[in-house]
Parts: sequence; C-alpha cells; structure tokens
Amino acid sequence: ILPGVNAQHQPSTEHNSDSTETKEMFGKVLNTGDFEFHLRSYFMHTNNSHNLLDYSAWGTGAGLGYFSPRWKGLGVGFSGFFVFRHFENNLKELDPQTGMGNRYEISLFDVHHPDNSKDMDRLEEFYVSYDSKKFSAWFGRHHFESPFLNASDNRLRPNLFSGFSGTYTATSGLKISGAWFTHLISRGSLEWTTVAESYGFYSTGRNPLGDGETYKHHVESKGIGVIGLAYDQDKFQVQSWNYLGEGVFATNFTEVTGTITASSSKRWLYGAQGFVQQAVGNGGNEDKTKAYTLPTEKTHGLGLKSGIHWGHSELAFNFLYISDKGRFLFPREWGREKFFISLQRERFEGMGGVRAFGFAYDKTFIHDKLKVSFASSYVQTPGLENLRLNKYGLPNYFHFIGLVDYRFDGFFKGLDLQLLVAHKNEDSSKVIPLEYLINRVNMTNVNLILDYRF
Repeated sequence: ILPGVNAQHQPSTEHNSDSTETKEMFGKVLNTGDFEFHLRSYFMHTNNSHNLLDYSAWGTGAGLGYFSPRWKGLGVGFSGFFVFRHFENNLKELDPQTGMGNRYEISLFDVHHPDNSKDMDRLEEFYVSYDSKKFSAWFGRHHFESPFLNASDNRLRPNLFSGFSGTYTATSGLKISGAWFTHLISRGSLEWTTVAESYGFYSTGRNPLGDGETYKHHVESKGIGVIGLAYDQDKFQVQSWNYLGEGVFATNFTEVTGTITASSSKRWLYGAQGFVQQAVGNGGNEDKTKAYTLPTEKTHGLGLKSGIHWGHSELAFNFLYISDKGRFLFPREWGREKFFISLQRERFEGMGGVRAFGFAYDKTFIHDKLKVSFASSYVQTPGLENLRLNKYGLPNYFHFIGLVDYRFDGFFKGLDLQLLVAHKNEDSSKVIPLEYLINRVNMTNVNLILDYRF
C-alpha cells in the first residue's frame, strides 16, 4: 500500500436520510458513530558499554476517541490520550563520565519536562473531514503518512499535524495528495507547537560552522507544505513527494518498487529511491550560525533494493548513497525517513557522504499472525571530525535488528505484542571519545511493547 494523505480513523457509515425522524433525532445519528479505545504499554532498556550509564523506563497509556458517522460526506473526530510512568532508571541522570543525558527512553514521556510523571495527557485528533468517492479532505489536527513526514509511531505516542490535507484518487489509479500544516505535536511531547518552534525540539547536533550557537528557537517559518503523486498497479508502484519547510528547505523524494513473477510461489523484488534537497531563502535565519541549513547547502541521494519473496518469507538486500555535497536534513520532530535500508534506533538524517549496505529477512507463521524479522547493515559515515557532513557525530557502525511481532485473533483480536532488540557497534581504527559512544554505538536497546485497540 502506498503511503498517502489520510487520517488514521475513518468516520462511520454515511447517513443521508432527510426524513423528519432523522432531523429530529440528531443525537441518535451521533450514537451510530465509532468509539475507539487504545491501550499501549511500553518497556525500554538501553545497555551502554565502557561503564557508561544504562537506562530503563516503563510506561502505560490509554486513550479514547470518537469518530462520527458521515452526513453528506462530512464527519468529525476527536481523541485524547494519557500516559502513566510506572518505572524509570537513570532517566533524569547525566552520565558522570560524559555529561550526556538519556536519548531513547525519555521520548516515551515528556522530553522537555522529564520530572513530569503525573499530568501527562494530550488532546490529539480534533478535525472535520469530508469524503466522497474520489476526494477526501481533513481540516484540523489529524494523522498524516508519507515517506518523510509521518507518525513515527515507535514510542508511546505518535506525531500528529494540524492544518489541511487532501487526496484525489483518479480512476486510472493515480493519487494526488496535498497538505499544509502550521502546528504539530511530536511523539515525545505533550504540547502542540508552531512549525517554526518545532525545529530543535530534539537535539540540534553540531553546528557545521563550528560555532557554539544552535538553531533552536531561531528558525523563521510559516509552515510545512506537501505535494504527493502516487500510482499503484498490481506489480508496479511509483510515488513522488515534494516537501517544503517554508523559508528553510525543499526536498523531493521519488520511489519506484515492483515485483516480477519467477514461479507460482516466488516473486523477485526490486526498488529504487532518490532524493534531491536544497536550502530555501536563508535556511531559516539570516544569521548562518542560527540557520537550520546553510543557505548554499544542497545534496542528493540514491537507494536500491533487490530481493525475493517465497511462501511466507522475504529476503531483501538494500543500499543507500548520500552525496558528500551536503547533509540530508529533515527535522526528526516531523517523522522518520523511510529508506529501504532504514532500521529502528538510528537515522540517516544529519549526514552526507554516506554509504550503507544491508539486508532484511522477514518470515510469518501461524496464518501470518506471527512475524519474525532480522536485519543488518553497515554504515560508512563521513567521520567524527567532519562537522560539515556529520551533524550528530556518528562513527562507522554495524547495525543489527531482531523483531518478534504477534497479532492476536479471536477473543483477543486487536492485541499486538512485540519484542524488538537493536544493537549498534562502532567500526573505527581510532579511539572514539565516550561522548560519541553513549546512546549511539556499542550499545543494545531492548523494547517490549503491548498494544491493544478495540
């Protein structure tokens, strides 16, 4: 399924009756809407090397949403969620050897208020929508999915966006999507912020000019614009997305994927991805030391995929190249990039001059209810000393992932249980300072997730 502009929830069945009974009993019509209950419990542990601090946290959240039936294509929806922190270990402590804080576990809760463990609730969806056979539109706070701008839903709560999004689907299979967002809420936050204030919500990394200044609270931008085109046929899919961080940067991402039948039980897989990115205007601020991207900065990249699918198994080999002309930049607060080679617990955002090679193997069991995945990659970075191309200071590293995912059926339908283990190990001939090891490489991250919707 190609990603597109849509909300996570669809209002209930259309109600178009104009009878007197329907008009007088509007409350009864609303009662036919859908209520959704969502429970999510998440335990995470990070084990660091060299006697650096280890971290653990466990939290549970629950939410309730209402999504109305449609009347002449119109519908409304809203939802809220609260989180309770059961347990934490070193979550608010700085590592005594490096002075560095926690990276992964804190985003389960409230990044900017780590002491907050009681009042963790937020209003999430709140929208009016319209849906017809070929066109749908969403106004307000809602979910949005695309290769770069997305929910990044691998913590307790996802990213959501506020503004307008719409999709037109032609009979030919062509889908045209567009969006404009002025506010968003990140997965590690309880507060809706303007797009301008979202830059630097997480770590800003290192300034490419070697200056101590950062772009946090200094970026000027009116919003995020998106235009997407997608074409989906049985064995061939293509999508192209254009992202505009107004006054800051522009990115085009294009992907082609498909399958070739080898036999009755085997299919060859192929895919190619490419992106081009450049600064817009002054990169967010007239002062280069406070800009998100340098005014002259631009780069491009290429991703490739080749593999085979047989029975209930799939094996793919992946590659990613990012030019050394500049860094690939896309705010981590807005989503997670979906390159073929992307693995959980690390990103390519903030780097240029990258070469990455890897494979991924997936197999399903028990009528596809149980999924087991293994993946590995080797990433060549531009080097720790390269401020111009290595924003967060990552050395060359090996990356390993193991995932077991069981989706229940029958009496417990809607329940999903996951175990995710990620390990990263540096590959450098030089001694790496400890501040570039902690929560980056030579570490293991373990996640146990229970998710239930009904």
